[in-house]
Amino acid sequence: MKKLLSRFTGKYFDPGLDLRVQAFNLLACGGIAAGAVAALSAVLTGVGVFNVALNLAASATAFILLHFARRTGRYGFCFLFTVVAVFYIAFPFLFFTSGGYRGGMPCWFMFAVVFTALMLEGAVRAVCIVGELVFYAVCCFIAYYYPETVTPFPSELDALADIFVGIFAAGLILLTVVLLYIRIYNNRQERLLELDKLKTEFYQDMHHEMKTPLTVISSDIQTADDMMDFSMDKDYIREKLEHAQEEIIRLARMVENSLDLASAQVGKSHMEPIDFAALLRTNAEAFRPLLEKNGNILSVNVPDGLPKLTGSRDMLVQVIYNIIENAAKYTRNGEIAVSLKRTGCGLETVIRDTGEGIAPELLPRVWERGVASRGTGYGLSICKTFVEEMHGGHIRIESEPGKGTVVTFTLPLYNGELRMESGE
Repeated sequence: MKKLLSRFTGKYFDPGLDLRVQAFNLLACGGIAAGAVAALSAVLTGVGVFNVALNLAASATAFILLHFARRTGRYGFCFLFTVVAVFYIAFPFLFFTSGGYRGGMPCWFMFAVVFTALMLEGAVRAVCIVGELVFYAVCCFIAYYYPETVTPFPSELDALADIFVGIFAAGLILLTVVLLYIRIYNNRQERLLELDKLKTEFYQDMHHEMKTPLTVISSDIQTADDMMDFSMDKDYIREKLEHAQEEIIRLARMVENSLDLASAQVGKSHMEPIDFAALLRTNAEAFRPLLEKNGNILSVNVPDGLPKLTGSRDMLVQVIYNIIENAAKYTRNGEIAVSLKRTGCGLETVIRDTGEGIAPELLPRVWERGVASRGTGYGLSICKTFVEEMHGGHIRIESEPGKGTVVTFTLPLYNGELRMESGE
């Protein structure tokens, strides 16, 4: 039982999920339980078979929405559907069939306003909140001036019990949402501190790493200049200038990588729904000519019909590019395989090569900045930052010298900066 509960909370209330996603999941779970309890209460109090059926239908709808949202990632649609179907239609109906303002439904009215403010955003949120306040006030006036429209409770005790359930259930769910918000806020504060520390370390590393190529460039150019004055050894001069050119290119890559990491500080403002399957397939295929030039075979196994995820297109392209470029760099006359599949509430990408592999002493440190057997040593560090810090995913690497390397990264279908999909 404990293991089952742990799996359930991991799926629907993981700390990395957006607050609105967790709140929606909580609302759906509460709707499942509340609908079942309300149906049982309706049976016991004898308010009518139709009321019982409506509560059971509400419980079933909440269950369907919970699983539909998780499987498809279309939380924007589910948010709006909940507001319209539950808060605008089901709640007013239950108000008139469950004692009106003499029952517990006014508690659920305030609950609906709070959850609407939490789940929606922008002009849609403002319109829905104002509409709910006006609509619920009208319901109360109708119940007062036309009492025959309200189905009363059989007794005052039944009415008191319904009020108690409304206060307790709505209050408990709202309290849980507040605690979830506090937990997410604290986690984000910790992440901000970590990012600030990483930024400081990054500048220190860049200062150290850039000194070396600049010194080499200066030395090579100075040597070439001296040789031009005292020697006619053009091959040696050309060698020195080519070496300087290589260092300039390496320095340019380091500067470009530093800009990539700096953009990560503001990258979340560009999150959008992305067809990651198409993105991965297109960018992997772009490497095919280069890989075939080195005698490598590229295989791409990316199925159609996978759901979209919310992320930064530029960052994810950079992750794909860095990993496949590394595989191409260390693989000759081998194979590079790219695959994608749905796993839980995310998409898992596996990029496997049959290249040189990574030395055991280097493998635990490959995610650190500046650590690499060749290159700048910032590519995998950027991948880890973009996947884990910016998208709330997870990336890992496995390798054995002489047998190749496997890089696996998982991206959630939604993350901390969820945006409503257009048209939903």
